[in-house]
Amino acid sequence: MVAITMPLESNMSSSPSRTENSLAYVIPPSHCDYHLHSFFPRTVREWNFLSQSIVLLSTPEAFSSALSSV
Repeated sequence: MVAITMPLESNMSSSPSRTENSLAYVIPPSHCDYHLHSFFPRTVREWNFLSQSIVLLSTPEAFSSALSSV
């Protein structure tokens, strides 16, 4: 595990869609492919599509274990 600082424009989504969990983030806007597929936009998209039961896990070990079964 590595602590990283999220960019300032990464905000929680005010109204998650039906495919997102309740802790979804706004995907940073991209005007070119290299940014669209870079770390933060890609990671936010992957996080948003995780199931509610996974994002609400309380320990890093439980989270990691749940991810390995996805």
